[in-house]
Amino acid sequence: MNRKDFFSTAWKLLVSKGAGLIGNNPIVRGLEKIAAEQPKPSPKRKHRPPGANHDDKLFRKLCTGCDACMIACPVNVIMIENFELRYPVIYPDTDPCVHCEGYPCIQACPTGALKLD
Repeated sequence: MNRKDFFSTAWKLLVSKGAGLIGNNPIVRGLEKIAAEQPKPSPKRKHRPPGANHDDKLFRKLCTGCDACMIACPVNVIMIENFELRYPVIYPDTDPCVHCEGYPCIQACPTGALKLD
């Protein structure tokens, strides 16, 4: 048997035996069962910044994506949802709005997409 045939045969044996060991291993089966039982992550809830009291269609018409509200937010919770469209959002489950005094995000909005009622 030459060197090439030796390594080819050894590799085939190793792969076939190794795959069999992994597939029949009770630890691997247990881990696969645990992974299958894990709940699927829920999508992140998102809200518009304070003062976005319009319906979503009107908000998108008024908002120019200038980032002024995001820049003015002193606690950095206003994020950009889509980097092409540039609409601001807040993710309340991870970074809730604290409703700062004077609402600097609303004050910074030049188009009226955010306004204090």
